[in-house]
Amino acid sequence: MTWIFFAIAAPALYSASSFVDKFLIEKRVKNPILLTVLGGIITFLATAAVFLFHGTGSLSISQISILLVAGMAAELALIPYYRALSFDDTSRVLPLFQIIPIFVAILSYVLLGETLTSFGIIAFLLIMSGGFMLSLKKISSATFRLRRSFWWAMAASALYAFPSVLFKLVVVHADFWTTLAYECLGGAIGAFILFLIFFKKSEQEAITLSGNTWIIIVGNEILYFIGQLSGFYAVTLGPVALVAAFGSTGPLFTLLYGIILSLWLPQIIKEDLAESTLRIKTIAIILILAGGILISVSR
Repeated sequence: MTWIFFAIAAPALYSASSFVDKFLIEKRVKNPILLTVLGGIITFLATAAVFLFHGTGSLSISQISILLVAGMAAELALIPYYRALSFDDTSRVLPLFQIIPIFVAILSYVLLGETLTSFGIIAFLLIMSGGFMLSLKKISSATFRLRRSFWWAMAASALYAFPSVLFKLVVVHADFWTTLAYECLGGAIGAFILFLIFFKKSEQEAITLSGNTWIIIVGNEILYFIGQLSGFYAVTLGPVALVAAFGSTGPLFTLLYGIILSLWLPQIIKEDLAESTLRIKTIAIILILAGGILISVSR
């Protein structure tokens, strides 16, 4: 069950990184695309490091192409993601991304032939439902309306589903580090495409950033990359659909980090700790824990 540790570590690291992103966007960097482009530079350097110390491996052209597409899909998903945010409040858009595990489950069945046991399906639904509830500020019928942002969020979610499934499609026939390097190279290419699309805004802001801001950005991108590494490693060990379901625990870690920061450093962030909000979050946490326990006892 080692894969569960890495499957949970990934959203824990992603959530920590998101708090740094929030700080950067609110205080230091106005254009979020710039952070993506800079992240692409970090992934490119990671790719170069793997190739330097591990070699380029012996993957076929088709396998390399699959991995490059996987990496580019993750980066280009940011276009419909930011488009969705431009049409609606963040609190209404982010819960829609909890649909990603469903896209992953469909793709893993079609491309990998993976199926879940009855216990796995129940655990999948429990974890995903808990993640959805955690991402809500309040339960409202407005969340489920088919607004303009809904379709952009679905497009982004579909793109986000490809990396982990395509990664496993190749890694079962190759070694982990070579597969990771080519996927990261695809991510770097995707970031470069974004840079070309948003060149003027990205270039103008990049040259104005202070040295301290660059240090924070680089450190945060490394943190995010470690989370990515953990998530891909979990995919090599466990069912892709269940790994994706554990990704829905991201809002749980966001809640925990938010509570800690609200109590210790309220000048940085102040979370909603109202009783009604915490009641919903508690139910959601119970659902996630129940799903995790179910997976553990069924194996």
